[in-house]
Amino acid sequence: MKNGLFHGTMILASLLFFHSNIFAQSKIKNHSSPLYQIGLLSPKSGGAYLTKSTPTLSALVLLSPDCPMSVNYTKTLNEIKQLFGNSIQVMGILPGNTYKDATVLNFAEEYHLLFPLYVDKKMHLSRQLKGEVTPEVFLLDAQGQLLYHGAIDNWLAGVGQKRQKPTEHYLLDAINQSLLGQAVSVSYVKAQGCILNDY
Repeated sequence: MKNGLFHGTMILASLLFFHSNIFAQSKIKNHSSPLYQIGLLSPKSGGAYLTKSTPTLSALVLLSPDCPMSVNYTKTLNEIKQLFGNSIQVMGILPGNTYKDATVLNFAEEYHLLFPLYVDKKMHLSRQLKGEVTPEVFLLDAQGQLLYHGAIDNWLAGVGQKRQKPTEHYLLDAINQSLLGQAVSVSYVKAQGCILNDY
């Protein structure tokens, strides 16, 4: 990430601080959106649903502990969480029922994740979002409206192919524009990654 872009984004993040998160975990369903009716599993807290809160943003990221491209983006996602603080809620969503609690917890510990992980055991949320690969991000506003989805940036040029560093920062740009009250200029870029397995 270029120094100018990074420093500019840090200033923006410090100016645009909100006081609480959008999608807090809850045991109670919120029937205002289909997304809020989908149950997830957390190895730390058990069952949970997504719930609405104050106006801010949420980045739901489909991840897989056994996908090298997902692992590659853990640092970037941590940096985004640190950069924007409570202005954005980052959540890792692990599609499928193969992920045991120990696997999820080890993944979070090994890569020092600063955001929670949830297992979408029956892939209801992944399908609702129309996810295709890991990693793939879905940026939502406080009402659950999709603002951007797809690739986090253009670091991945293709399966198994990486640029030395990204030159386009799709998620970062979408977050900045949204926090400024602007329309997101690029709402979709096809993500490269590991294809979701239906198991």
